[in-house]
Amino acid sequence: MGKNRSGEMPTTGKSQKLKIISSVWLGKAMMALTRLLGRGGTTLPGRAALRLYPGLLPYLAGHLRHGSLLVTGTNGKTTTAALLTGILRKAGYRCIYNQSGSNMAWGVTSSLIGASSWGGKLPGDLAVMEVDEGAFPALVKSLHPRGMVLTNIFSDQLDRYGEIDAIQKAIGKGLEAAGEGSFQVINADDPSLAGIEGGSRGERWYFGLELELAPERSENEAGHSQPCPRCRQKLHYDQRFLAHLGRYRCPACGFKRPAPDVKLVGCSTRRGATALELLVRGEPLRTLFPLIGTYNLYNALAAATAAAAMGVPAAEIKTGLESAAPSFGRMERLALKGRSVLMALVKNAAGANAVLPTVQEQQPEIHLLAAINDKIADGTDVSWLWDVDFERLAAVAERIKGLTVTGLRVWDLAVRLKYAGLAQETIRVETNFKQAFLDALERTPPGATLFVMPNYTAMLALRRLLNDMGARQPYWEGA
Repeated sequence: MGKNRSGEMPTTGKSQKLKIISSVWLGKAMMALTRLLGRGGTTLPGRAALRLYPGLLPYLAGHLRHGSLLVTGTNGKTTTAALLTGILRKAGYRCIYNQSGSNMAWGVTSSLIGASSWGGKLPGDLAVMEVDEGAFPALVKSLHPRGMVLTNIFSDQLDRYGEIDAIQKAIGKGLEAAGEGSFQVINADDPSLAGIEGGSRGERWYFGLELELAPERSENEAGHSQPCPRCRQKLHYDQRFLAHLGRYRCPACGFKRPAPDVKLVGCSTRRGATALELLVRGEPLRTLFPLIGTYNLYNALAAATAAAAMGVPAAEIKTGLESAAPSFGRMERLALKGRSVLMALVKNAAGANAVLPTVQEQQPEIHLLAAINDKIADGTDVSWLWDVDFERLAAVAERIKGLTVTGLRVWDLAVRLKYAGLAQETIRVETNFKQAFLDALERTPPGATLFVMPNYTAMLALRRLLNDMGARQPYWEGA
């Protein structure tokens, strides 16, 4: 039995050991059964195992010699966790991570059960776990992480967690619950995160953009201002990169963006990839990163910063970033019937505004399918559609040869596109999701790309459909 990062081995009595093994066996049996039935097997096994033995999660985590790293925030959790895992594996760590993206306590437990032996032993020495913001405080208490990565706070989950202030408080509680030796990796460009004062006992690493010219922003993005987290007055921005992310300062109390430890000082797009120039506490790092988009710049920075905080040399960070691949539904490209399907998950206005420039760049024609649902996992309030700069599509309307909309909130989306300036005859409304995809794919010429912008549950439905059509091997999504 291996030692955990505190140098202590988890100790158990015979009756407790029996409960542990029984809960692991139950979890593994549930995982096999749910997958056999075509379900995901990512939450139910953990739920059943924890009901049998509530202490299973800290017990399993206690066997990780290098502890765990938790990644939380509104956008970028999945991609950042995947990038960080890739870098750390290149550096020699045996990483376990919740690749399925199931990020509540049940899902994290399922991931560890899936990786463990039947006796409850883990083959890895480090866990990288994507964690939901709401579950963050409780999981910090259970896992006692070595480090925590905070990506950003946007407003896609306000009907789940209330105001952004409530999310800040939840993250602050998680930081406070962490041990003395835990480090924190924080997006310096997000005042909602940089202003969190809790959990200052561990070392803080900040990351951010230091580009001479900000990426193009829209008028809609300009409205995404956050008040000063200290005095609640209006922040002044010297530069914006994405929504409320940028270089900011408070004229009233003096609060300002912290100086990044890891900064992006240059970038350019090259044939579907991004050439990055970083400074890691002054040490230059240049790499060709195989993902595009402003949001992926932040994901790469977050992962690189966390790896640096773990002591990974710059050369190995470079290798890890160069080996990156798109995460599930995040600029993921699939081949189907001679066409390319490019899927970009959009959960909120900021995410959609980050994706739309890539849609605009599609040449020579644009073929687009947008799908918006309002299930609990999506957030039932879709008013954020009015904060999306769909006017970008109107600006390239002559190149749009196919625009199909679908989903449970298809009419909300269609109305928003109409008010963005797109001609009504350009917008094809199809309430049947499968038919919408088939029509959009059929209208896309062979060899061309169908760009798909779904929100979360629409993405899961699309992946099931793509799997059924043979686009790739089945993906075991949430049970």
